[in-house]
Amino acid sequence: MDKAGLNEGAGLDETETFEVTRGSRFWLYAPVTLLALVAIAWSAAWFVIKGRTVERLDAWVAAEAKGGRQWACPNRTVAGFPFRVEVVCETLSLKQGNVSASLGRVESVAQVYQPRLVITEIEGPLTLTDGVVTVKGTWDLMQTSVHAAPDGLQRASLVAEAPNFTVTGLAPTEIGTSSAHFEAHLRPNPSRAAEGAYDVAISSRQAKIPALDNLIGGGEPTDLQLDVTATKAQGFRGRPAVEELERWRAADGKVDVLMLSLTKGNRKLEGKGALWLDELHRPAGQFEIAAAGLEGLLGNATGNKAAGALIGALLGQGQRSANGQPKLVPMPPLRIDNGKLAMGPFVVPGVRLMPLY
Repeated sequence: MDKAGLNEGAGLDETETFEVTRGSRFWLYAPVTLLALVAIAWSAAWFVIKGRTVERLDAWVAAEAKGGRQWACPNRTVAGFPFRVEVVCETLSLKQGNVSASLGRVESVAQVYQPRLVITEIEGPLTLTDGVVTVKGTWDLMQTSVHAAPDGLQRASLVAEAPNFTVTGLAPTEIGTSSAHFEAHLRPNPSRAAEGAYDVAISSRQAKIPALDNLIGGGEPTDLQLDVTATKAQGFRGRPAVEELERWRAADGKVDVLMLSLTKGNRKLEGKGALWLDELHRPAGQFEIAAAGLEGLLGNATGNKAAGALIGALLGQGQRSANGQPKLVPMPPLRIDNGKLAMGPFVVPGVRLMPLY
């Protein structure tokens, strides 16, 4: 049988064979073509997002400058193609009046598909000064994360490994503090929105706080957990700190301490209460506490270590639980009033709280 006979037997002519081949090639190249179009569209979208990011950053810096805050970010870069937007400042500094602050490299990252979550890594050192008081800080690692919502902030967090801070100019001697690990978390309180309330959770491990050593005795590192709710906090808008604090005080702002837990060697303290600022801008408040091993604090309160030990014994200090650990027992209320710190009827000598501004 000849070739024509074969074609007739198969039921296909040459035109039909060409059409089948062309159709097969279309389905072969269609996915590749579609992928190329998607890649081009995605690239164009990323560069649009990059351009808008730069515009918003420039607009924010300009708005801050009008408010008297001069931000400087030398050698700023915006990168991260194809799935992220990364903004990097090799150094970051701020100047407002007599106050100036500087940091090392700062890198902020947001995923293109999750732009409301921004993670920032901050390198030290930190230097903050107003010409009189200077704060310096270093750390091994510091990261922040900010979750935004269409109506504002949803949650913000800060985590630092091995932070170390020193303060000079505030007291005759340098004030220093450090810890192995530090965390802070902030969110609007959904059930107290009418009060402009924010929840803050802070924890610190193996912290060294000399002022606390002097207050309750012992040089052991401290583990600290603190949960508070601050009312009238929603009005903060980046004004100078003095203006912000006065606005908060005048609005009857208060810090509700929901949980305070402190462990320092065999000394333990748990409490709750409230803090605010009095008319002279000094901290004021009252706490209900339970404690173990705080004879040193009682000795400071009475001005006599022997008397402190005696009062501590009368209050149950030194008791042990079934597992042999110091037992928490209720203590007299701790009051901060008129710049003084008092436990029950005893005023802690040598402690004077000065106005914050």
